[in-house]
Amino acid sequence: MKKILILLVAAAGLLGCGATEEQLRARAAFDLKCNECQLEIVPIDERTRGVRGCGHQGTYVESCAQQNRTNCSWILNSDDK
Repeated sequence: MKKILILLVAAAGLLGCGATEEQLRARAAFDLKCNECQLEIVPIDERTRGVRGCGHQGTYVESCAQQNRTNCSWILNSDDK
């Protein structure tokens, strides 16, 4: 019973962890027309990242469907195009 409780608490913690860098790289690669391995991610603040690559750059903001940071994704806020 104790093991199940620990697993449930761990799973609940993972649900609220926000958007991932993997999600950011995939989205930025598409938006900036650049391979993921060529992207540089620069933290701006807790929920904002700058992404540079292939002569372009963009600013991404984490957006979550719930206040507890679940169902999160990265949204392009501005770009240099």
